[in-house]
Amino acid sequence: MDKKPLRPSAVAGVLFFAAAAAAAAIILARHDQSLARWAQGLPRAHDNWTIWWIVENYGEVPTWAVISLAAAAYALSVRIRRWRRFRPALLFLLLTELIGPGLINLALKYTINRPRPGNPLGFFPLFSIGPDRTDNGFPSGHTASAFVLLALAYLIPRTKPALRLAASACFISWGLVVAVSRVIWGVHYPTDVFFGGLITIAVEWLLWAGWFRKKVEAGHSPPSI
Repeated sequence: MDKKPLRPSAVAGVLFFAAAAAAAAIILARHDQSLARWAQGLPRAHDNWTIWWIVENYGEVPTWAVISLAAAAYALSVRIRRWRRFRPALLFLLLTELIGPGLINLALKYTINRPRPGNPLGFFPLFSIGPDRTDNGFPSGHTASAFVLLALAYLIPRTKPALRLAASACFISWGLVVAVSRVIWGVHYPTDVFFGGLITIAVEWLLWAGWFRKKVEAGHSPPSI
């Protein structure tokens, strides 16, 4: 069956998002070091159980909980027949984590080798290659992992746009909180977290638009008896 071409509105949306992302990256890159210093100077409580301490230490827990449940459900679907129609949705979540925060994030980390803030090697501008065996700050894996939760919003039926929008807003907000916390605690520059989130968002959209949308939406309807 032939695939339908992307609607003009979808193409325009993608182009607008790409242009906005490029503009944001340019602005952040110009002020990367100064923004990091400013964020690290913000007043924050270092005691346990403050909001930033919780996010810094447990920010990856929600994503790992979702991915663990998805992996378990996918494995159980081998034996539980009625769960098999959810396999595309589960695989969408698993591949988002594997490709975005996993393969792409790690490949860039160990190729670019960008030192983190406070490293004795000093500041390395965006995309400049650092020496081997540094602490691999670019991109932010925590931020990339946090935005995996946004994939859940794709799984909400399009017949529920308000719920889909609310879920997207919640998951994007969570990703931003994790990103800001990484900069405040001095373990990343703004461009590290920006590209960490951007990678996962791009992977989600490409997987969804290119393969999983039709398969998942077919599973929203009860199977015929």
